[in-house]
Amino acid sequence: MAGTAEDRSGQQPITLSKLLLVEGNDELWFFRSLLRCLGLSAEVQILNYDGKQKLRPLLSTLSRAPGYSELESLGVTRDADESFGSAFESVRSSLENAELDVPEGPVMPTQGTPRVSVFIFPDCASPGMLETLCLSAVQEDAAMPCVEQYLQCLDECAGMPSKSPGKARAHVFLASRDRPNLRVGEAAEAGHWHLDSPVYDKLKRFLRAL
Repeated sequence: MAGTAEDRSGQQPITLSKLLLVEGNDELWFFRSLLRCLGLSAEVQILNYDGKQKLRPLLSTLSRAPGYSELESLGVTRDADESFGSAFESVRSSLENAELDVPEGPVMPTQGTPRVSVFIFPDCASPGMLETLCLSAVQEDAAMPCVEQYLQCLDECAGMPSKSPGKARAHVFLASRDRPNLRVGEAAEAGHWHLDSPVYDKLKRFLRAL
């Protein structure tokens, strides 16, 4: 369930006992699909904090949101980008600043109320992002060699290396599908990221433990 409209105080109401914070609209669409696959759509509210720079201020005011007193579990997700360690410590710092319980490691819920757990894409260990995880589920797809050749050609022949290879690979891959204009999150809804793949097992454990 995605977040509802803000109330008059400017706070988005918390409507379920489990809340999942995600980094952007692609993540919102992706998790909506994955939660539906797991049969958890009616149990977990999804809230987009709209970029990693906005996580700290959102967490700092979360306790003032209508319905917060009923919150039992809080999950926070974000991309590792260049460094898993830096991303995880950034989330821990934001939680500490908000006087929320701070997990010692990823996918390790705290014991207080609300329980707090963190997942850093792609796998709570490596650099990367949501797109990195999704691409790992389609490595055997017939289009992937063509994706790599295209990016290599841009780099070596046109002198146009990608500044974000993970996102570039994802969009080139999606350009090979029937609807080439789909965003990464929408592609999850369309079934292109094979959500039954074992590459998502750790993420699914994180969601089930919320």
